[in-house]
Amino acid sequence: MDVFSPTGSSNGLGVIWVVSGGWVSSHDAIQPASPYAPVGELIKRGYTVFAVVHGCQPKFTIPEIVGDMNRSVRFIRFHAADYHIDPNRLGITGASAGGHLSLMLGTTGDDGKADGKDPLEKVGNRVAAVVAIYPPTELKSYVESE
Repeated sequence: MDVFSPTGSSNGLGVIWVVSGGWVSSHDAIQPASPYAPVGELIKRGYTVFAVVHGCQPKFTIPEIVGDMNRSVRFIRFHAADYHIDPNRLGITGASAGGHLSLMLGTTGDDGKADGKDPLEKVGNRVAAVVAIYPPTELKSYVESE
């Protein structure tokens, strides 16, 4: 995960950018200056942006990737004070497979497990906002490859 802090004053809000295309993710794909990346404009407007890289297909299944992303939300929320963000005002965005994963997190969040052994398991993974940019409409070919 790469973290991009606001260039001016912070508004205390965080946005997770799911770095993913075809359920493949790489730190090499994090190019904040690209006109296709949401980073530049968001940090100008006071947001802290978290560029999250996940495990990739075919090594990991889509459900495992969703689990990876859920853990990233828990981690960011657990460390919200370190990032100077409100843990209850965290959004998520992504394009293509990143859009699909954003929608999955937006619809399947939970409040955490009070009896979790790992401190991160006790933290909820609900997001407050989702922006899904051209998510795939047909997952059949990806699901069949699992």
